[in-house]
Amino acid sequence: MSTNHAESGAVRSGARLRFVSSSGFVIDATTSADDGLLREFYSDYDRAFVLENEKEGYDGFAECLRLNHGDAYADLVKRYGPFREFVLVVREAKTDVRLGGANFIIFPISSKREVVLSMNLNYVFVNPEARRGGVFRRLMGDMPNIAYRLFAQSNSSDLPKKWRAKGQESTFLPQVYIFIEQNDPFRMSAKDYDRDTKLTGLDQVARIGLWSRLGAMIVDFPYVQPPLSKEQDADETLAYAVLGARGAALDATLLRSHLQRFFGISVLKGADLSSEPAASAQLSELTKAGKRNQRVPLLAGEISTIRSKMANHSASRPPTLRDALRKPKTLAV
Repeated sequence: MSTNHAESGAVRSGARLRFVSSSGFVIDATTSADDGLLREFYSDYDRAFVLENEKEGYDGFAECLRLNHGDAYADLVKRYGPFREFVLVVREAKTDVRLGGANFIIFPISSKREVVLSMNLNYVFVNPEARRGGVFRRLMGDMPNIAYRLFAQSNSSDLPKKWRAKGQESTFLPQVYIFIEQNDPFRMSAKDYDRDTKLTGLDQVARIGLWSRLGAMIVDFPYVQPPLSKEQDADETLAYAVLGARGAALDATLLRSHLQRFFGISVLKGADLSSEPAASAQLSELTKAGKRNQRVPLLAGEISTIRSKMANHSASRPPTLRDALRKPKTLAV
């Protein structure tokens, strides 16, 4: 597939799409497991993620991408509405050298106020040889636009009418929520903490600070990642975070709608949500919160607070990152 890197227009080849991002990266994205891009992506991904319980195998990625097509997609759309899951490779424009990659699922969600584009950024990484050059910050700055462009190109008929009307405007971008999983340093084993830090070169707390500087807020909800495969367990050592949210809390119904799609498609690969205890319990809790019109608080990932509370090895040490970041309640006098 060929394209002129000087042009920002997208070039499609089957399920594969190539365009230049706002900051000048060449983005190769696909919804297929069979056009070769998944193998490029996975060769770098496999170096970037080292903890077995957080990793998706190659076959798992392929299975997810196949849900984008045919009868499987039609069945999932009946349950969850339109969506797309992508893997993408990020390249340097002049040389075409791979700089990193990402995997995410995106879908529109109707909230009480508007329709938003919601993304679960399952994995994002910069290759070791490209780190410390601002690639990650630039890529994340591009991500809302990348998400919208990819969904609009692959699901043009599923765009809300308001988006279609505004889509001719070059500056139009709907509100995009980007949800991510983060290692909870209070819940990780010392072995996993040290191994991940050593092999990635980035301390767990510093990583939270990096995301916080990009605008990520920790979702104050007891998040558990359901098992990624039959051979794996649910992962209770993660925190959930969001970029792009307005205000200090999320609508519980919006969070439920997002997790329902993420768990049902990306994690469980179309399996019945009620069959997985970790997924069904979280969705049930959010259903109840939504009926009470509750909002889920968002917490700032303050590094100084995290480090000081991690240094406390007494019984009063917070059990989770969320507990560490909550502000103490003051009594009215």
